[in-house]
Amino acid sequence: AEDKADVLNKELLLTKQRLVETEEEKRKQEEETAQIIDSSEVAVNTADLETCGGFCPTDRALVSIIGFILLNHSTVLDMTFLCIQGKMMACKHCSDIFSKEGALKPAAVSREDQGIEADDEKDSLRKQLREMELELAQTKLQLVEAKCKIQELEHQRGALMNEIQAAKNSWFSKTLNSIKTATGTQPLQPPPAPQPPKEST
Repeated sequence: AEDKADVLNKELLLTKQRLVETEEEKRKQEEETAQIIDSSEVAVNTADLETCGGFCPTDRALVSIIGFILLNHSTVLDMTFLCIQGKMMACKHCSDIFSKEGALKPAAVSREDQGIEADDEKDSLRKQLREMELELAQTKLQLVEAKCKIQELEHQRGALMNEIQAAKNSWFSKTLNSIKTATGTQPLQPPPAPQPPKEST
């Protein structure tokens, strides 16, 4: 039992360390996503104030799209949790530890131990092992959730970058066309090629 406790303790420490690293990565992803959103809003506002005039592009739609993605982020996390919950319920070991609602089940008393007075030291060690198993399972679940959040943030950041680039391209094209329309300029025609002088007869 003591050997098992040592193994569980080492695994728990390693898993907690991985969770800390994953949480740090998730925090960085969230900061980068927030910076992208802020920079896109600044770009839209600057373009509106300095160059828009009567031909404002539809960059504000980009901010609406970003807000829509962020508002639906919780729905994606809920779906991820349901997926993890389904896999846990399909696992015999996990289903013995967690209820369908995700709460920890109390430690079950085996039939062999019923009616038998157990040794205090063994009971204490058995309880510690159970607590370590539960803590390890919870930590691993948090690690899975953190990794899922990181994947979602990476996907979200890629989508935002694509939307921002598309909006910039659209803004540049509309601005250029509007300037040409307002000034009535036409594309420059190349000058006619000079005629060679006629030879005198």
